[in-house]
Amino acid sequence: MVAALFNPEQMDWIKKRVKIAVICGGEKSCSKNYVYENLSPRSTKTYRTVAEDIVATLAQEGFDQLEVLEESMHLPQQLKSQNVDMAFLNSGGLQGYDSMCHLPSMMEMCGVPYIGHTPMTAGLLDNKLMLKNELSALGIPTAPFITLDQGRTIHDASCQRALDYIDQEFGEGYIVKPVVGRASIHVYPVFDRSELQEVVERVQSATNNVVLIEPYLSGAEFVAAVCGRVLYKESQLEEQEQPFVFSISQRVLDEGEHIFTSMDVRPITADRSRPVLDESLKADIADIVSRIFTAFNLQTLIRVDLRMDNNGRLYVLEANPKPDLKRPCGNQINLVTAGLAAEGMQYEELLQSLIFNRLQYLYRNRPTTLAHCLSDSLFTLSQQGGRA
Repeated sequence: MVAALFNPEQMDWIKKRVKIAVICGGEKSCSKNYVYENLSPRSTKTYRTVAEDIVATLAQEGFDQLEVLEESMHLPQQLKSQNVDMAFLNSGGLQGYDSMCHLPSMMEMCGVPYIGHTPMTAGLLDNKLMLKNELSALGIPTAPFITLDQGRTIHDASCQRALDYIDQEFGEGYIVKPVVGRASIHVYPVFDRSELQEVVERVQSATNNVVLIEPYLSGAEFVAAVCGRVLYKESQLEEQEQPFVFSISQRVLDEGEHIFTSMDVRPITADRSRPVLDESLKADIADIVSRIFTAFNLQTLIRVDLRMDNNGRLYVLEANPKPDLKRPCGNQINLVTAGLAAEGMQYEELLQSLIFNRLQYLYRNRPTTLAHCLSDSLFTLSQQGGRA
């Protein structure tokens, strides 16, 4: 029998007694955070201000035991000494390759339940080569691509054939990007094939990693967020039959702007995003996003970026495993929460949805994972209400 959803009294018990650490990235500049410095293909950012936003919001919503911790080699001992019951992962990694995998791997090793993707899934979503291979195998539309590791050039015969196909099928130019990265850093549109090799070498040099070439798509660009089926609304939990797809919107590009730049380059303001109103297009995007969430057996939030070609065909660009959760402020928004109001939800409710969706899943499917923090007194609270 499927366990019932937590009732308001049980949720209040959890808010008062379960200690949650929101974990951001550590400072790469601090040598005490690691044994030896390693190369980092992904540009480093701690996301500490976002973690502080999450903690401040949860405290406002009645969570009593909260902490901000940093990802580093000291983290396991901090989790133990501070009696952390559960972690909310908000880091892109401290350093090294496949850094999105490191923090969930550490949680798995330490036995600390967490809100975030499993190590393998986090790495797969973050690596554009592996993601595009999986999408292609699943029949989910993604543009054709070429990958070049260190020492390989576009002058290779197989690469030239692939470029010929891209020219024939799309004929609008190319996008050169790191196979792993964030915030559109080291992403370049190239409209002259003779310039491709120089740009590839520039990205290879900057990232010490594989470089990906795909066709430039000149159509509209879209984003959509998706998370689990258990939602927190108006102090109650509700469960949907399908993953919750929301904030389906179009990214607004200025004249002459070929790709959407991140908030690191230019603030994401309300005028840079508009909701998708065409019901047919909205349904197509929701279907693609829901298929990704289900096929990858995801349990928590991702943001999917899509773009059309000049014939109106939709392609998945990437699936961001750690989308921005900074609290909206004034005219500055984040793309995940931009469309929440249309769903009758607020930022505060989304954060609590992520927490209770994860707790509900673990309680139903892996109850021993929560044995250290969900005591018998929680379950004496009947579905009609009561006090422990």
